[in-house]
Amino acid sequence: MNERHGDERHRDERHGDERQQRLEVLLHELRTSLTTIRGWAELPLQGLSDDPELMVRALRRIQDEADHMHQAVQQVFPRADSSWVRPLETEPVDLRAVADEAVADLGLLDPERPIARENSGWATVVADNRMLRHAVRNLLGNALRHTPAGSPVTVAVRGPVTGAGGTPHVELSVSDQGPGMGPREIARLTSPRSDDGRIEPGGGLGLTIVRRVVERHGGEVSVSSAPGRGTTVTVAFPTVSVSSGN
Repeated sequence: MNERHGDERHRDERHGDERQQRLEVLLHELRTSLTTIRGWAELPLQGLSDDPELMVRALRRIQDEADHMHQAVQQVFPRADSSWVRPLETEPVDLRAVADEAVADLGLLDPERPIARENSGWATVVADNRMLRHAVRNLLGNALRHTPAGSPVTVAVRGPVTGAGGTPHVELSVSDQGPGMGPREIARLTSPRSDDGRIEPGGGLGLTIVRRVVERHGGEVSVSSAPGRGTTVTVAFPTVSVSSGN
């Protein structure tokens, strides 16, 4: 009897932890989308409303972010399992265009920040465009949040690159010139969970979202950093098609 009650209590606690994790991811995504909407909505206040092309782009980005917020809410609350992401809807996506959009979004929010763009080679992957866009924006947002104001950031896209075993892939990296990290900080950033499995506040939720999206596309995330030498986070995607069923 006591053993059965113990199992039930453990199951309830596990479900509670999973729900808390989904809510933390949802709040993070909603905050990111609201910040982006605010940035694009402020363009008229900056005297830029005379550019029709820019205004159309701003309205489209606001609409995209509103759609994403709606989907984020819908996909978290109805689900009973711990998978917070919807099924993949894959199509050919140019990673260079995704990087350009992320730079444009973050450039509005931190206009004084130098953000350099580098491209090398062909960079089309088969991926869920919406998920990929938000993963890259989270990646770039992390670099801006955790480095001093005015510190430069570089976003580079390379492809195809030959990986282990001769398998080609496409890479996107975000490099900063911030304080850098030691091995223990890197481990905490790449595995931001406490001993009981919960995501730790300040433990890199943005990168957790990035890693989940990248891994669902069959890719990998790596972090290179050292104290005083800045940080580079690289995501690598296979150039082959991925299944939309996972």
